[in-house]
Amino acid sequence: MKIQEYLAKNTSLSAQELADLGLKFKEMTAEAGEYIVEQKTVCRKLLFLERGCVAMLYERENKTFIKDFIFAYSFASVYESFITSKPARYSLKAITDCKYQSISFHDLEKSYRSIPELKELAARQTEAAYLNITKRLESLITLSAEQRYLELLERRPKLISEVPLYLIASYLGITDVALSRIRKKIMS
Repeated sequence: MKIQEYLAKNTSLSAQELADLGLKFKEMTAEAGEYIVEQKTVCRKLLFLERGCVAMLYERENKTFIKDFIFAYSFASVYESFITSKPARYSLKAITDCKYQSISFHDLEKSYRSIPELKELAARQTEAAYLNITKRLESLITLSAEQRYLELLERRPKLISEVPLYLIASYLGITDVALSRIRKKIMS
C-alpha cells in the first residue's frame, strides 16, 4: 500500500491533494540489517513503511535495547530528532527487507500548510504512538516477563514470525535464555 492509498482510506483529502503529496514522497528500500537512521545522526525523514519490519533501537557497549517495532502500513521516524534537528538518541534499523516512502521535514511542513487535514492526521498518529509507548512502559513496570510475552503474542502475533527471538527478548527486557524458558513453559 502506498502512502496515497493509505491517506485516501484514512482522510478526506482530494485527489489533487493526494497527487501533490505523493510527489513529495521518495520510494526507498533497505535490506535486512541496514540502518535507515543511525543513532547520533540527525533524522531528516518521516517514513511510511510499505513492506517489512523496522526496529527502533538503542545500542550501547555491544548491547541492543529495543524501543519498539514498526510494521507495514505504519509511519516511522526518530521523531524527536526529526522535529528538532538534533542527533537521534536511537536508530531505525531494517529487521527484514523493507520498502518505504520518505518525506523530508521541509516538504512535510509545506504540506501541513497547504493541506491542514494532514496536520490532524499527524496529531492522531502522534497520540497513538504516545498511547502505545505508555502502555509498553506500564507493562514493563506492572507485568511479569511471562505476562509481557503473552500480551505480546496476543497484541502482535506476526512479531513472533518476523523478528528474531533475541530482539523480542530485548523488547521484553529479558535475556534470550529467559525467553526460551518462558516459551518452553508455555508450550508444555
